[in-house]
Amino acid sequence: MTENPSQQQFFLQWALKLGEKGRLTAPPNPWVGCVLVKDGEIIGEGFHEAPGKPHAEIIALQKAGLLSQGATAYITLEPCSHYGRTPPCTEALIEAGIKKVVIPFTDPDPLVGGEGVKVLEKAGIEVIVGVAKEQAEESLASYLHHRRTGFPYVVLKAALSLDGRTAAADGSSKWITSEEARADVQRLRAESQAILVGAKTALVDKPRLTVRKYPGFTPLRVLLDRRGNVSPEGPLFDLALAPTLVATSPSCPTSRIEEWKEAGAEVLVCETLLELLTYLGKRDIVQTLVEGGGELQSSFLNERLANRLSLYYGNCLLGSEGYPLFPHLTIPSINHAPRLALKSTARLGSSMRLDYDLSSIGGSSSCE
Repeated sequence: MTENPSQQQFFLQWALKLGEKGRLTAPPNPWVGCVLVKDGEIIGEGFHEAPGKPHAEIIALQKAGLLSQGATAYITLEPCSHYGRTPPCTEALIEAGIKKVVIPFTDPDPLVGGEGVKVLEKAGIEVIVGVAKEQAEESLASYLHHRRTGFPYVVLKAALSLDGRTAAADGSSKWITSEEARADVQRLRAESQAILVGAKTALVDKPRLTVRKYPGFTPLRVLLDRRGNVSPEGPLFDLALAPTLVATSPSCPTSRIEEWKEAGAEVLVCETLLELLTYLGKRDIVQTLVEGGGELQSSFLNERLANRLSLYYGNCLLGSEGYPLFPHLTIPSINHAPRLALKSTARLGSSMRLDYDLSSIGGSSSCE
């Protein structure tokens, strides 16, 4: 029995739901799901949990056992054909007697890049590419961006009043949003391998940048301090909580750099945000969450280095003297205003979360 296009969509979307179970733990590997189907029935399923652990295909094959012979595998990413921490999945699919493989697209990782499909087809396995492509692109957006560009997927996050202010006139901002919204931010932090703030945020808020509701997750805390304004004190330099990287400019005083290093922080001297992202990408940071402040986020927008904007709107008003979200983003007229694609919305108690795609944002190439 061959599944029709509607059934193929259903089974691959089921595999995407499975893959999402590994979103927090799989990086820098992709969070892949696999469903094995025979005569219209699911006979095995699995998802990739973490680097070094079995891939989704292997788990599904183990669950299906001998029933795998002649089955169709629905996989959310092209199966690997190389030896890494684990043997190639293509080899296991061939040995199990899988007759057809359905995937949304090939894997942009240079180690895969279409080779998996070639190996399967050479072994006589039919491969269908393109099913549920849009949904898979959304699910694996940060992984795909990292593998295609070498840079982490950058998410700008901000909490706002209904009138678009990030803090009151006196600088106070706790708490603009609901408890449910703050819990959702913890999930967003857990999905990211690095959390980035600027010097002003570090000095005013003294953030911990930890993932309190998800024990065991310790994203790299990144402080961007070009001038050396932040002394190595407070939660950001408590390395028992999480590691800290300070990114600074060549003009930063050497004495301050040495203080940061003596406190145990890693220090990166770089000229631009692009250099910082290049470094993070090489460290297998798939997603970076930029939490503040407004000047830093404006820089990411102006330089076209951000991929998504996640706004949490609370149910309060802070007035015209409150702090604006993007103080250094200049839009000369309505004709120049970028139109962002709204990707998703969610009600979180008395707050709302809105996620926008930032691909339409333009700007300068300067980092200042």
